[in-house]
Amino acid sequence: MGLGSGTPAPRTPPPRTRPPGIIRAAAAAWLVAAVLVAVAGISFIVSARTQHQDSAALTMMGALALVLAALSAYSVLRLRAGKRSARETLSSIGVIAGFPLLFRGPALVAVGLVLLACTALLWLPQSSRYFQLRDPKKRAAKGRRPR
Repeated sequence: MGLGSGTPAPRTPPPRTRPPGIIRAAAAAWLVAAVLVAVAGISFIVSARTQHQDSAALTMMGALALVLAALSAYSVLRLRAGKRSARETLSSIGVIAGFPLLFRGPALVAVGLVLLACTALLWLPQSSRYFQLRDPKKRAAKGRRPR
């Protein structure tokens, strides 16, 4: 309908803009982190196959690491699209997996530090500003006129 007819205008999605540099850097860092976690997962599985001690536990750890790596890679795609849930998913992975890895030996400490650094990139002020602009509730409130 026309203007002033009382019918609300159809909602338009936010314009597709290129993510800011900090989001692109975070996405690249998370892809590197996903590869590191996948390599750790493969390493656990190979270790389980070569040594017969704790093989079930190592296999489970390897499978979990591969699932987390796949979930991270998928969330990176959603992050570049501006989905806030991707930032929350990656942050959860970074904190839940990153902190325990800090106490698991020198090789895994590096992976834990990478995960925590990637998580920090997602919460810098520039990143938060980008997600606030993409938030539909804030856009709707911004478009309303005061009465």
